[in-house]
Amino acid sequence: MQSVPPPRVDVLVVAAHAPELVGLRPMLTDKLDGTIRGLRVVGKTLGIGLPVAGSGMANRLTQLAPRCVILLGSCGVYAGVADYRPNDVLVASRIVLFDHAVAAGRAAFPDPMTTTVDTHALLTAGLGTGPRTRVAQVATTLSITTDDALASTVHRASGCEGENLEAFAVALACHAATVPFAAVLGVTNVVGSRGREDWRTYQRSAASTAADCVVAWMQQGAQGLPHGG
Repeated sequence: MQSVPPPRVDVLVVAAHAPELVGLRPMLTDKLDGTIRGLRVVGKTLGIGLPVAGSGMANRLTQLAPRCVILLGSCGVYAGVADYRPNDVLVASRIVLFDHAVAAGRAAFPDPMTTTVDTHALLTAGLGTGPRTRVAQVATTLSITTDDALASTVHRASGCEGENLEAFAVALACHAATVPFAAVLGVTNVVGSRGREDWRTYQRSAASTAADCVVAWMQQGAQGLPHGG
């Protein structure tokens, strides 16, 4: 008897590592594969950092062919940009590849190189309506910015409000595959010298708050989700 293939993945929720997906388990069980309001939702990890997240995302797209991808995770925010608190949610409108040496005029990206990717406008609008949620640009750096003075230059140079190590790689892989993409990130810290300590304190709760935002969006009808092909 032939086995029936599983239904197509409607929403693929990805994260750098497993703790950032814990907030989905009450709805999807430990398998991170289930149905919410008639949508098949799958959660998968990609790996930490820009290089491995990009290759991981490309593999997941090939394996699962989802209707859309949502990056779920955490982020730091730049000091003085907005009135953020731990466990607020930042929904990315654009992802910017940021290099401090380029911003300082000591290096340059080649002209043909893609350095910005816009998220899917309708998905982002739908996800960005929750309480304590803000839609803004996010920078992806190769490493965590740990110097306060250096961190203070990023918003001025890029217009970004948050920093996440994986977002650009995930966005670019989705863009190349023409798969709608959004990013929902729980705020853990102010970027700079105290960032890593505060990240350890708030990472799990911030990721769970971001997961609650994604689940609420699906339960309320998944506004902006493209029709299946």
